[in-house]
Amino acid sequence: MLRFELDNAKNCAEELLALGQINMKMWYTFQWLNEHGELRYGTQAEIVKLYLDDQLVAYSLLENYEACSDKRKCFKGQVYQDLGVVHFVTLPEYRKRGYAGMLADEIYKEYIQPLLARHQGIFCYIVATERAVPLMQSTEISPQHLVTQFYSDITFEEKVVKQINPNALK
Repeated sequence: MLRFELDNAKNCAEELLALGQINMKMWYTFQWLNEHGELRYGTQAEIVKLYLDDQLVAYSLLENYEACSDKRKCFKGQVYQDLGVVHFVTLPEYRKRGYAGMLADEIYKEYIQPLLARHQGIFCYIVATERAVPLMQSTEISPQHLVTQFYSDITFEEKVVKQINPNALK
């Protein structure tokens, strides 16, 4: 039986650390949380875990920057708010079964959609990278709220403004 569990990653850091290096870049986040209890600068790590018969098979994590003052940028008179980065991890033996897509829908519905709704009136966005891009694009998130090349070498104007506010450049 499949079930989702929503939590703040600080409450389940030990469980996720026990997965070992399968966590890739998330390992350091869970290690920090395990040692310090909180992330720095107001960042929250909100997680949706997916269990199959009480066995963790995959999770999605949103590094939520809503409370971080350094994630706002004014560009040509418009405010742009980076609300966070979304990550997905599926344990190798459970890959290619559609679990990541289910997680994308759940994290969008439970965390991202309400987060975006709280920030109407400014240009706000969620960042998805690499394999998270097609997963997030498969949800109901508007392209005007999804940045897919944030960690590239291109300029802020190219990676954010052109993607979420194309009228600003006319």
